[in-house]
Amino acid sequence: MSWSLSPTFESTQDFFHKAGLYDLVNDVVGAVQFASNHPRIDRKRVVMGHSEGAIILPEICRAVTESGLDPIFGAIFLAGFGEDLMGAMDLQRENILREVQEKTGLTGFLMRQFVTKERLEKQNKDFMAKVNSDDRPDVISMYLGLVKQPARWFREHQEYEARVSLSDNMKCHVLAVTGKKDVQVRSFCQQELAVTLVPNAKSIEAHELQNLTHALRSTEDDPMMFSIKRDYIKMGKSPLDKDLLKIIDDWCDRIFQS
Repeated sequence: MSWSLSPTFESTQDFFHKAGLYDLVNDVVGAVQFASNHPRIDRKRVVMGHSEGAIILPEICRAVTESGLDPIFGAIFLAGFGEDLMGAMDLQRENILREVQEKTGLTGFLMRQFVTKERLEKQNKDFMAKVNSDDRPDVISMYLGLVKQPARWFREHQEYEARVSLSDNMKCHVLAVTGKKDVQVRSFCQQELAVTLVPNAKSIEAHELQNLTHALRSTEDDPMMFSIKRDYIKMGKSPLDKDLLKIIDDWCDRIFQS
């Protein structure tokens, strides 16, 4: 795919629901273009992606180069290195089922009557059938029209070959960090595995932090899918994990001196 940036980078009124994966990539390229012309920003640019941002980061690096800008010098993947959206959704369903099976008492019994592997898989299959319908809609409505879902976004993620893009497009310095208590994405941040995922990178450094969650805060508790929203609100009042920040600082110092 070749890249031509829109002259305004303006969002439409319903952009959130109608945007696809490559609209998000294009927005970031626009931000890099702006940064490239800023006198106080170093030419050796580093981009950072968290969660979905990390999933699409290889496409961002490719798009920046194809747009005629200087290649990205360094890329930081937080909670999304080696993952794709469909894989993350599979993991989240697995974690939901595990939590239901582990739930005790009457609450656990009732949950197991309604939350089953078959039901979750059918819901996902029916949803993706709407996303991939012949008319290829940008948006689909659910629950009697009360909820909108970004169909094009899901469809483009489904078609996106994340591992291929990671292998082909990462030619800069790479840092990847994922927490062992992240229930939303798998961790591919073992150094030996990370090297194979980005064979063309100038360098790769990977870390798995023992108590780090998807919210980039650490916890001694076991995070749960059923309480994730409440947990993230609580974690949001705390500072980012100090070990994560030190890893990023040290890595930036090393690559800028290389």
